Amino acid sequence: MNIYEQHEIKGWFFLPEYPDNRVPGVLKWDPFKGAEIELMGGLSLLVTPDLESGGIYVITDEIVASMPAQTIYLETEAGKKYSIWDAWRSGYSINHILEKIHEERWLSRLVYVGDHILSEENAFIKATFYIDGLYYLVNDSRILPPEWCKMDGVERPGERLENGTFLLPYRLPVLGGFKAGKFEGNTKDACYSVNTFATRPWISEATEADPWLKLRFMLKHQRHGLALTISVGANIGITLRKNGEETEVLEGTASDFLDKFVPIHDLMRLATFHPCAVAKVQLQLKNNHDDGYLLKKVNEVARPEESYDDGNMVFTLNDVSLENFLEKREYFTDTDGAISPWRILIGLCGYFSNYAEEYISQSFAAAEGFHKLCLDKSERYTLKERLKDLYSLLPQEVQEKLKLDVDEWAKHAVEARNHAAHGGPRRSDGSMSVSDRYVIAASVFLVTYLVVLNELGVPPEKITQALCSHPKISTVMSYCDEVRSMLEL
Repeated sequence: MNIYEQHEIKGWFFLPEYPDNRVPGVLKWDPFKGAEIELMGGLSLLVTPDLESGGIYVITDEIVASMPAQTIYLETEAGKKYSIWDAWRSGYSINHILEKIHEERWLSRLVYVGDHILSEENAFIKATFYIDGLYYLVNDSRILPPEWCKMDGVERPGERLENGTFLLPYRLPVLGGFKAGKFEGNTKDACYSVNTFATRPWISEATEADPWLKLRFMLKHQRHGLALTISVGANIGITLRKNGEETEVLEGTASDFLDKFVPIHDLMRLATFHPCAVAKVQLQLKNNHDDGYLLKKVNEVARPEESYDDGNMVFTLNDVSLENFLEKREYFTDTDGAISPWRILIGLCGYFSNYAEEYISQSFAAAEGFHKLCLDKSERYTLKERLKDLYSLLPQEVQEKLKLDVDEWAKHAVEARNHAAHGGPRRSDGSMSVSDRYVIAASVFLVTYLVVLNELGVPPEKITQALCSHPKISTVMSYCDEVRSMLEL
């Protein structure tokens, strides 16, 4: 089940501790809004003592004004199970004649599809994430070029028969199946593996006995004729480890796996300089080979079927190994407080705010914080010194591409930051315009981002290529041209 698709599921809803109190309703999933539950009745339960037996009984649909966030279970007529985690009641209506809840609405950001599991339960042993652009990060070619083949009555490709028929017979080879283990990496608490896969035929005794039947399963019958669909892709599998030790099986919550995915999200933002969204999340239960699915409210919706230019990749895992990236990220974020500027830096990759002051402030926060905390530089540096030091960390060929007068650039950058932080004139003959400060801030962030690439080990030629040809990075590069013009005034 995909996160980016809207879903609507009807069934019976109930709280884990009260499985007999089932209320009919519908779960509506929207990737931007999350889950919305509409119930014909209420899950609000009033528990009162049974005076005769001394036990307790439950009165359903009594009006309970306040309900804590909790897990709600859903079961469809077909028996499919859903777990709605950390749900909170958003509203309800009352039948004043019966003094009961008539309708009730709940909201949630997380839904597990596949079983009834509590949110805090250590039930999962593996998570598999499908994220836009990951296939291009591995730079793995699974479709082979077409090959011309012989055909009865045709001696060579392109031959025209006596009746005017023009035949171009060819075969489209496909390297199908699944390939794992080429790109792997570990942290002290997780193991990562990027896996590539391709279209493969259905395998059964019947298809093995009849290859043409095998082909029919790969064909779509459309009005214009037959269409053969071939696809390749990639996903990343994550398992847990403890203190760097290899364990046979280590269980965790869904939140544990979501936390461990953050480094991969960071990798994709750095490698693409573009927001990246997750299309699907599979969660595997122990002793269960059938994966469940996690629906998570998102800020960026995946669009896996949109066209994509592999030139949007700044680097691939052939340039920077997954293991090396994970190690460098741990180093960058290990210092107290370093995670904050790191997150700002990642968030700015490919992001252009409509609010100039926001972008200016965040760009300088990313540069200062990355230099001081992620690179563990001294507190004694002034902002001007930090910017000059960042620039000095760039390879010579990258500096030559930027062509910034580092002293004047750093001086004007300090003025822009001070203006954003405190206000006031640039100099006596006028104020620094918002556009001036914006392009300076963009150049500051670009330099910081390029330093990150260099620290990760991205080859200088890849960096300079991105400055010229990457759609978004080349735009930021054009801001450096404006900065150079500004410095010449």
